[in-house]
Amino acid sequence: MSGQSITDRIAAAQHSMTGSAISKAVCKATTHEVSGPKKKHLDYLIHCTNEMNVSIPQLADTLFERTANSSWVVVFKALIATHHLMMYGNEVG
Repeated sequence: MSGQSITDRIAAAQHSMTGSAISKAVCKATTHEVSGPKKKHLDYLIHCTNEMNVSIPQLADTLFERTANSSWVVVFKALIATHHLMMYGNEVG
């Protein structure tokens, strides 16, 4: 069994149902699991910054929303993901 909490699993499922792949990836990259964000989720978010139909401000807002979480782990992982995107993502997107 994965270290994801039931809350993380429910949130990811909700994003899947609404069709928001970016929100789902952000949710999965910033789980309550005490470990760094998974590379595959960070890679997907970087890939999204190179897509023409992806709104970079929306992606940033989605990450920013995760920093308001009460869990320090989620906030820290959101900051790590933000830093990773700033270093390796396409800012023009």
